[in-house]
Amino acid sequence: MKAQTQALSLVLIAGIVIAMIGLAYAWGMPLIQKRTTITEFSTAQNFILSLDSKITEIVNSGAGEFRLDIPSGFVRAIDYGASDPDNNSIIMEFITNQPMIMNASQVLLKTTSFGEVGTYGESEPRIITLTGESFGTGYKMKIKLHYRELDTETRGYKIALKPITSTGEKSVKLSFDKNVVQPGNASNGGDLVLTYVNVELT
Repeated sequence: MKAQTQALSLVLIAGIVIAMIGLAYAWGMPLIQKRTTITEFSTAQNFILSLDSKITEIVNSGAGEFRLDIPSGFVRAIDYGASDPDNNSIIMEFITNQPMIMNASQVLLKTTSFGEVGTYGESEPRIITLTGESFGTGYKMKIKLHYRELDTETRGYKIALKPITSTGEKSVKLSFDKNVVQPGNASNGGDLVLTYVNVELT
């Protein structure tokens, strides 16, 4: 009788322990996934900001070459002269377990103003946006680094991306290409100065 009682007690204790582990897993898993998603997003955002910093450095110096490793996901570059609505952009796509934003929403990241033309010396030369959509059992997030025109009263300036290869998952190589002046092509009617930056993805 005593042995039966001990065996029954062990079964009850084991059942309670298993139930507690299951409860902890069910409660803790969403928190773990949320932290993982936030980490993945922060890593992707830092990569895009570093990319922009290196591109700006190349443009300001009129020379230079940099290579950055892609931390995760998939990156594509769209040429300045492309008919694609995302032209003159670098887009990073990555999959997360949880959404960062609602479907069809677009959020500005580290950007103070929106619009294809900004004010030289006040606006950033780029616009960074985040969008997301359902993708299988997860969510596909897209961070887009887009370069726009910045105008003075008499001139316009723009960074023009020139992809050597348009897609990659390993690294991005950036290098200065050339400056081109287009008379009368700025939004204000003045000359438009284009600074071309080569983008090579592997």
